[in-house]
Amino acid sequence: MKFQNIITLALAATVGFAVQADAQDKKPTLTARVVRKAKEGGKASKMANFPILSSTKPGVVTYQKDADTTPELNIEKTFSTFYVLTPPALVEAMRLYAAEDFEPARAALHKVRKQLENWRGVPEGPFLRAYRAELECAVRQLDFAGAAHVVAEFPQDVEKILTVQDKVSANAVKLLYAATKEGGIDPAKIEENVKTIVSKQGKSVTPSQYGWLHFALGAAYQSTIPADQIASNAIAEEHKLNASKAIDAYCTAGISSHGAQMELPVEAMKRAQLLLWSMPGVQNEAKDMGHPTPQKFKKASQNFQDAVSLAYMLINVYGVEAGDNTPIGKAAKLFQNLKAKKK
Repeated sequence: MKFQNIITLALAATVGFAVQADAQDKKPTLTARVVRKAKEGGKASKMANFPILSSTKPGVVTYQKDADTTPELNIEKTFSTFYVLTPPALVEAMRLYAAEDFEPARAALHKVRKQLENWRGVPEGPFLRAYRAELECAVRQLDFAGAAHVVAEFPQDVEKILTVQDKVSANAVKLLYAATKEGGIDPAKIEENVKTIVSKQGKSVTPSQYGWLHFALGAAYQSTIPADQIASNAIAEEHKLNASKAIDAYCTAGISSHGAQMELPVEAMKRAQLLLWSMPGVQNEAKDMGHPTPQKFKKASQNFQDAVSLAYMLINVYGVEAGDNTPIGKAAKLFQNLKAKKK
């Protein structure tokens, strides 16, 4: 792991996200704006509203033809244009999500998703959008067990509407949960799964998903290190290799998923800094450093340099709050003193 990789974090761009409009909490109804395909030799129809009674099969909708008849139509075969108007309840839930008010957003999205289950077969429809947003809310709250529960609830009868990226997200969430639950998991299993996903779906894996996968890998390696050794900033020599692998995976996660959704990358960087600060010999270097100078800093181990630099970035670039006696606070103070010496 190179110090330059950590610096790269500060240079990554952020992306904004916003959804407009308020909405009242009403029972959703689904209406599509459609253009029917022209029959042979005929003209295409004009755009019209198309109330959807239900959609419980992938890509198939039912509608009210008359009082007694509710035919099924294949969306792809029947319509040249088909998009579903966003229900007001979903607009409101997405507004909360965009405002990063995750707790009420999750509750609202979950409610909407349950209300829309009768229309679950519409590709790229409101049910799928609510599912995706609820899943991301859970991940951004670092609630990997909750995220795994959302994935487990997705109806198997309409899995065909999931995109490749949806499937990558689901697999990444399962790995995040497996790696972070109590007792941890063999990192070799996580590493094998990560390699398989990346090799098979490489072009479809987004940078954010790549970050999720490597966060899981970092957590798996971290789980092999006794928690008391990390808490006391004294990782034993025998755990140094796995600690290094965890640090590299966390830094990869931080760099890859850096952007508008900063909760997971910042958590990855915090974990990497703690492990760096706890590596064998680093605490002795901190004690011997005294008043740091550029010459002393350059002679220090890479682990020490990265722990100090990353701590300073977490506080001063990413706004992480850390007390003076925390690993981040102590390390950042050394970097601040070093900067003062340079002036």
